[in-house]
Amino acid sequence: MAFSHDRAKRQLHEEQAKLKEQWSRLEVAQYETIGHGNHMADDGTVAFDQAVDVALKRKVQASLEEVEQALVKFENGTYGLCETCGARIERARLEVLPHAKYCLECQANQERNRARASSR
Repeated sequence: MAFSHDRAKRQLHEEQAKLKEQWSRLEVAQYETIGHGNHMADDGTVAFDQAVDVALKRKVQASLEEVEQALVKFENGTYGLCETCGARIERARLEVLPHAKYCLECQANQERNRARASSR
């Protein structure tokens, strides 16, 4: 099946809806206050659950922002163009990752730069 901008846009809207649902479920999650349990192990479990919840919220928020940025690109006519070099992002890449920001070469450069920065 050939690449379709309409299909990619539909996938992005579906992903957006899914991420918004996940976000609302995470927002509803309530935890007891640490230090008010009957046992230190219970407090440790609550602290761990809260840390996992925060990490999940950050991941969902970042993913939602990427999807929404891709949808904005549809509106302004820049969908499928690399944010770094302006070249067309490979169709196969967009089929797998409809919210891709970079072509493969620029993505590889981004990852190399991050790896260098983190190794310093």
